[in-house]
Amino acid sequence: MICKNYNFMKAVLLVTVSVASLFAFTTHTVEQPEGTPLFITSIAPYKSGMIVAQKGVRKVTLYSSNYKERLHEWELNEIPTGVTVDGEQIITTVAGENENGVYLLSASVPSEKCFIKTASGACAPLVDTRSGKLYVCNQFAGTISEIDRKGKKELRTVRVLREPKSIVLDPEGRYLFVANFLPSQRADVDTVAACVSVIDIASFEKIKDIQLANGSNALRGMTLSPDNRYLLVTHNLGRFQVPTSQLQQGWMNTSAVSLVNVQTLNFEGAVLLDEPERGAAGIWDVKCTNDKIVISHSGTHEISVIDYQEFIQKFEQYPQKDALAYDLRFLYGIRQRIPLVGNGPRCFIIKEEHAIVPTYFSDTLNIVDLNTIDIQSIAMVKNRVESSINKGEKYFNDAAYCFQNWQSCNGCHPGDARMDAMNWDLMNDGIGNSKNCKSLLLSHVTPPAMISGIRASSYVAVRTGYKYIQFIDLPEEFATCVDEYLLSLKPLPSPFLINGELSEKAKRGRKVFEKFKCDECHSGPYYTDMQLHRIGEDVEFEKGWDTPTLREVWRTAPYLFDGRAATMKEVFEVYKHGIDKKISSKEADELAEYVNSL
Repeated sequence: MICKNYNFMKAVLLVTVSVASLFAFTTHTVEQPEGTPLFITSIAPYKSGMIVAQKGVRKVTLYSSNYKERLHEWELNEIPTGVTVDGEQIITTVAGENENGVYLLSASVPSEKCFIKTASGACAPLVDTRSGKLYVCNQFAGTISEIDRKGKKELRTVRVLREPKSIVLDPEGRYLFVANFLPSQRADVDTVAACVSVIDIASFEKIKDIQLANGSNALRGMTLSPDNRYLLVTHNLGRFQVPTSQLQQGWMNTSAVSLVNVQTLNFEGAVLLDEPERGAAGIWDVKCTNDKIVISHSGTHEISVIDYQEFIQKFEQYPQKDALAYDLRFLYGIRQRIPLVGNGPRCFIIKEEHAIVPTYFSDTLNIVDLNTIDIQSIAMVKNRVESSINKGEKYFNDAAYCFQNWQSCNGCHPGDARMDAMNWDLMNDGIGNSKNCKSLLLSHVTPPAMISGIRASSYVAVRTGYKYIQFIDLPEEFATCVDEYLLSLKPLPSPFLINGELSEKAKRGRKVFEKFKCDECHSGPYYTDMQLHRIGEDVEFEKGWDTPTLREVWRTAPYLFDGRAATMKEVFEVYKHGIDKKISSKEADELAEYVNSL
């Protein structure tokens, strides 16, 4: 009897030790959250389990190997925007009004927490396992930080083009590839597209900007191909060259994965994920197994699984790669579209031939066997409760409320309902008169809507937008939720501020602002009188153009009604917007600094 008890206790001890060794610290189950949505922004594998970053509760949580038990969680002061793991160290970026940087957390000693400041919009942490260095995108500062984790300090920074959103290390450790979320140029030209920046790690200097196919914007996911020969980049492809008169055949927006040659550092082509009569909107993340490409579609609530060998053979044999960006049949026979449980799959991981995919708008975890396509789904929140604002954001991003699922509102207004940096020829005020896409921030409280003021308010614009852009009549209760979502948006603090205050240069710019009487039109708490004004020589409409808010204008380039000014300084120095007297280059520079600080 003693021997049996001994053997039983020994077996229990062995099981306990083996479980503990999986997670490197004494585990205890954290109670499953109830009610409050998680809104998962990032996910990373940790041994047999996973780590997730959650915007809704501002936490990073470690899950068990069955993905059902929450073993530990860390509360953060700001929204966690990215997470990765290196051994026992959990690395998470945060971004917000008070903190922008990276937390170094310990799985073995959960009480340890170290914060390293970077810059505005910190996201997408990446560890170079060769050197141990950490790299972080600072989305709104437009920079990349190199961090010494042992010394707990930022070593170097380098500026890229615009809103770096994701980052990948090349196979030989020479370069960092950086996806710039939006185009960084004037919009009134034939070719407008975002770029992938290439950073030489040794010198930590940008050596090249690789422009993708015309219309490329909202660059999100990025990874190396299974054979390490190509960089794969997921993004939206806007057809801004044509009027928005229909949706068929991807007339306005399509979803694409672009291929960049890792050796030559050249763009090779963009492959469409849509089909002739069915869009694949909301393209988001991309990951690879040894023989597959997996892509998430947040707008159509599915993943694409593509046979890589057949894909790359077909791609390399394609005679005119420029035509790929219009070929809606390229993936026939080599791709499976797998519908998921829940709404809004964005980030995901691959583990042992399984895709682990949380859904952003329903907090449902999908575990997809990539060989059998069997799906197990897990509800991550008990009795999940959505507010009307939550629902509005969901509808805003859902391509189910669009003819043939070609796009959602997010298609032209990515990045939390801002803008895509392109001109569009909308049908609400004639044809052949393209105008720059506006951010929807504060749109409901600064009527009228649209650059031409053609809509009396954004309440009207939301409903007509669904009817004439999405080609669907949205139920009024849904439209009201979209209104509430847009009303809930808050301006982000400008990266031009220093510790939340105007710089000395911006203070001088405020005097220039007053000198040239900019506040006659740009007045009040939103820096707009909400009136139409005839400014410039090519005013199309008798009453002129709507006066836009200057809040968060640092984020909304290019400028003027047709996006002809790539920078705010050009608005004043080149195009003399609203300025009827001579302005020096120094004054224009200071004025731009002030306006960009608002």
